[in-house]
Amino acid sequence: MNEGLSYIVPVYNEENGIAATIERLRAALIQLGIPYEIIIVNDGSRDQSRDKVEAIGGDDLRLISHPTNIGYGSALKSGIKIAKYEWIGIVDADGTYAIEALPLLVERMNQGFDMVVAARRNVLRLDKPIKRMFRRILIFSLNLLVGARIEDPNSGFRLFTKKLALTFFPFLCNTFSFTTSLTVFALGERFFVSYIPLDYSIRTGKSKVRHFRDSLRMMQLVLQGITFFNPIKFYLIMTLGFFIAFFIPSLFALALSMPWLSVLWLFSGALACVLVGLGVLADVIRISTLGRESV
Repeated sequence: MNEGLSYIVPVYNEENGIAATIERLRAALIQLGIPYEIIIVNDGSRDQSRDKVEAIGGDDLRLISHPTNIGYGSALKSGIKIAKYEWIGIVDADGTYAIEALPLLVERMNQGFDMVVAARRNVLRLDKPIKRMFRRILIFSLNLLVGARIEDPNSGFRLFTKKLALTFFPFLCNTFSFTTSLTVFALGERFFVSYIPLDYSIRTGKSKVRHFRDSLRMMQLVLQGITFFNPIKFYLIMTLGFFIAFFIPSLFALALSMPWLSVLWLFSGALACVLVGLGVLADVIRISTLGRESV
């Protein structure tokens, strides 16, 4: 594998910000003094994003175009597959990240880390109250699940090794939770992850994130990944959940002289846990049979 940096920018209807993003990214990469390439993945944009990228051109610029929109994570995966360097960088095209701080991330990677994340230190202040609450719940839940400190699970400005990404490729979310799932698996499997606090800016254009749908999909993939890499942890978590949600309430129902409700609640919980466990296990076997993605 050649030494250098492949930088991937996923694009979906970002005609107002993509040109400036490429210019800023190119300037930062040139300063590094290492081989690099910029991979723009046009994920089915319906505006002038593709035309603006083609107008910029350059030997360091590669453009992939999906005929339809298939998701943020899928766009990143397309870029990772064709990346020719071992280090992978990603950044959004909406102007929210301080791309000029890229040398700080590279310096940290040179210290031996597998992934360096630009942690958005002001993102909670920019969030609306409800979104801020859900973000805090997500970070707390992931820290509890993984058993490691996660400062910013879904920052879209980071560097990581191609080896790290390919290790978990089948389990990485195809939507906006790609970065969250990559962070969870990297820390869960004890890869070396570092955070660099940076400020976050107001985005250019409209956000395409669908928080509820993408969060559900992300949690599904996290459960699949935990089952694959650490099945004991998954079943311990499910057992704990069974006791809290079903066993203890059934004891209360029994104490209140409601034996039928107690038995029904306990049986329903046991059946649900068995079905969920078998479903997750079957999906892991399916992914394992297909084999991990490679390039």
